[in-house]
Amino acid sequence: MSNNTIANLKFKKHIFVIIECGFLLCSVIRVNAQQTPLYSQYTFSPFVLNPAAAGAEGYTTINLTSRNQWVGIEGAPRIYSASVQTRVMKQGLIRHNMPMKRRYNQLFHNGRVGLGLNFYNYHAGQIDQTGAQITYAYHYNFNGNSQLSMGITLGFLKFKVNANKLQLIDMMDDPVYINNKVSFYIPDANIGLYYSDRNKYIGFSILQLLQASIHISNYDDEDFLIYRQFYLVGGYQYSLNSKDVLEASVYLKSSEQLRFQIDASIKFIHNSMFWIGLGYRSELTFIGSTGLSINRFYFGYAYDYSPKGLLNNSYGSHEVMLALKLGDNVRRYRYLDRY
Repeated sequence: MSNNTIANLKFKKHIFVIIECGFLLCSVIRVNAQQTPLYSQYTFSPFVLNPAAAGAEGYTTINLTSRNQWVGIEGAPRIYSASVQTRVMKQGLIRHNMPMKRRYNQLFHNGRVGLGLNFYNYHAGQIDQTGAQITYAYHYNFNGNSQLSMGITLGFLKFKVNANKLQLIDMMDDPVYINNKVSFYIPDANIGLYYSDRNKYIGFSILQLLQASIHISNYDDEDFLIYRQFYLVGGYQYSLNSKDVLEASVYLKSSEQLRFQIDASIKFIHNSMFWIGLGYRSELTFIGSTGLSINRFYFGYAYDYSPKGLLNNSYGSHEVMLALKLGDNVRRYRYLDRY
């Protein structure tokens, strides 16, 4: 075996360990690794966790989120995401004026289709994960009182190891190290079901459906698997009076290894303009959130704190959300009232 081959094998082992450690850092040395981005304000953009929710509200919603986890710990995760979702509304017969005076009527936009785009960057340690996704959803209405939705997301993930920041003994001048490819592209797909009416919603989804793997080297068969993630998300709104609402929400997440995580929260909403909430995530994490709406803009902030282990030495996790809702769903979807 040549020296270059041996060096390549050693470098590949280093990269594999770095990827594993990056995901272990995301979970702060917990039993389960966090392979997907974590959000505390998931109720503002549920289609990120469930493709069937794209367009379920009837609005066109643009959402920007920035999340810094465990501030103060070197290499802690940072998440930035941008998403847009919309409902293709029913517009009936549309008259098209064509060249040469040709005209025809076309029936399209039946109001049952939802579309969505999602882009995110997820940084942890020496690992950068970038995702781009496109979502299609179909909504079936039950007498204008509720709807059942189905959705699918297709996209890709790019994993990049910041090799220029690595410090490997006796390998810094090795040509195999210098020229080694440390970016990996893999396909991705999500599917989901989502039921909603005026007061409640519940959805089940499978993320990373293809369970693709990162094949780091051609010298052996060792791969880093991207495990499937299962989400069960639900919420219920209770009207206290004509202006005040209590919303309880919960999601249960599990991997194929049956490593569970649960997140439960309750939110008080006043006049659809101001909200404040409290939540709890498994493994002793407490969440506080607040926000307000001005016209069609929505601003949200969430703070996560855990007194457990390494997290006790951080300044908590900070998440900022900005959303813009366009359109008017009241005329067609009277039962929909989310934020």
